Amino acid sequence: PTFKFGVEDYIADTPDWAVFGADEEGFDPTDNRHRKKKKHPKYAKFDEEGVPTHDTFNEPLPAEDISKLRIQLEEKKRQIGDDVT
Repeated sequence: PTFKFGVEDYIADTPDWAVFGADEEGFDPTDNRHRKKKKHPKYAKFDEEGVPTHDTFNEPLPAEDISKLRIQLEEKKRQIGDDVT
C-alpha cells in the first residue's frame, strides 16, 4: 500500500459514525455495506407491543406488512397464552 500512517492519524478525533451507538454501527457512510440476511436480524425497530416497524436497513415497513405481523403476533399470543409479553 502507498498510504502510510502518521502521528496525525493516531491523534485524530473519532468520527461520529464510528462512536458506540451510532446509527451507522461503525461503518463509514461513504462505503458500500453488504449484509447477509442469515447473519443479521430481519427487523431493526419495533413498536411498544413488539411488532416490527422497520426492516434491517432501517427503512419503514409498509402498513400492510405491519398489519400482517401484528396479526401473527396476536395469533402466537393466543397459542401460548395472553400473559406472555
